[in-house]
Amino acid sequence: MKYLFFYIALLFFSFTFESSLYAQNLVQLISSDQAITTTKSGEQIRKLYNAKLILDDRVMVCDSAWQFLQRNEIRAYGNIQIDTDSTNIWADTLYYYSNQELSKLRGRVIIRQDSATLYGASVDYNFETKEAIFPKGIRLEDKKGILIADQGEYYEEADSAIFRFNVQVQDTAQYVEGDSLFINRNTDYYRIYSNVFISDSTNNAILTGNYVESDSTGRRYVEGNSYLMKSEVDSVNSDTTHIRAHILLLLDQDSTDIIKGFTNVSLWSKKFSSLSDSLLYDSKSELFQLSGSPKAWNENIQLTGPFISVKLDSNRVKQLRAFSPAFAVQEDSITLRLNQLKGDTLIADFDSSRISEILLYPNSEILYHTKNDSNEPDGAMENTSPHTQLIFKKGELVQARFGKNQGLFLPEYEGLPNRRLNGFSWNPELRPQQPVRVPSPRLAPIPSSPNFVLPGRYVQFLEITVIKQ
Repeated sequence: MKYLFFYIALLFFSFTFESSLYAQNLVQLISSDQAITTTKSGEQIRKLYNAKLILDDRVMVCDSAWQFLQRNEIRAYGNIQIDTDSTNIWADTLYYYSNQELSKLRGRVIIRQDSATLYGASVDYNFETKEAIFPKGIRLEDKKGILIADQGEYYEEADSAIFRFNVQVQDTAQYVEGDSLFINRNTDYYRIYSNVFISDSTNNAILTGNYVESDSTGRRYVEGNSYLMKSEVDSVNSDTTHIRAHILLLLDQDSTDIIKGFTNVSLWSKKFSSLSDSLLYDSKSELFQLSGSPKAWNENIQLTGPFISVKLDSNRVKQLRAFSPAFAVQEDSITLRLNQLKGDTLIADFDSSRISEILLYPNSEILYHTKNDSNEPDGAMENTSPHTQLIFKKGELVQARFGKNQGLFLPEYEGLPNRRLNGFSWNPELRPQQPVRVPSPRLAPIPSSPNFVLPGRYVQFLEITVIKQ
């Protein structure tokens, strides 16, 4: 019995020693002001004070640490700093599980890498995959700007991140809001979802929608309740264009802005307004192209046709074109009668935003109401011709030129104001109006600094970094 008891005791001592040795091999103690080994609930714990340790290939300093000798766990408290080859971490509390490469960082958590610094109150960090989960708020700072959100995930190897709830981004060129965001910082690619608001100071633009996708080329794809407000300012004129559509596509090609709109597109500006199924704008040529049963309005003129183009010159309307067939209605500013112009092709030229000439060909038809010297209604001119040219001065018709024509003068009579050409279209109630309210941020501005006092060792790190630079 004596030998049996001795043998069992030897086995128990051997097992305890090997388990303790295995756990201690995961942690190397470099220095400590005090080390105490104690037992709690039957478990051996080594308590270290003002300690410096190596956790695998990571160096950690802290005010105190508990090393659980019979399991792969370290708990550190107070002024913690962990250094690896690529990352520096600071926290108030650390739970480190070496068998999972997982660290639970709590309190004032800061993760610093070459290109970014992240802040949070609660972070789960994997040293092997270099992934960080921020369930209670995240702040990311880099040389480009600041990003904050209620939750986040950061993947160092891919240099990408996912942010959720009350996402805000601020840099020198833009401010962005949304409910969630995926971003790859290396390629400047991002996708942002729900309640998207973007203020772009570089392009004097505001962009909103349900979903926005962007990349480093300047391409922006907007889907769902898409809205663009873009201001144009030059030495002579200034104007703001408002475009709404289901989808907007914004491209930057060799310093040329391309805007494409699809499905239920509406546009308003002081220059003109329009409705269409699709829209294309080229800033270099200052040309808008509208298709899909478009309607365009300029002052007292409505233009319809399967295809319409609007040519600008220094933010002023220079020319309107409509094709196959085109129908224009001009409301007389005094009599309010509707002058009607019809042709396979219609070209209207403007001088200082006033109509100067209208050309109709072929198969042109016109119904133009006339006035006497007292500016009272005085009949109408109705004409059919292969070719019609109308000359205006200060917005008033002064000359009409026709090819071979069949025309007649209609004297004033009761039903003349309601006379219509075939294909007549006049819908002033559909004309887009200037927005009453411009979209604005719904969230408070991003704080200029993290919402906690910076840890002492982090402040020392910054001071040393500045000295080295």
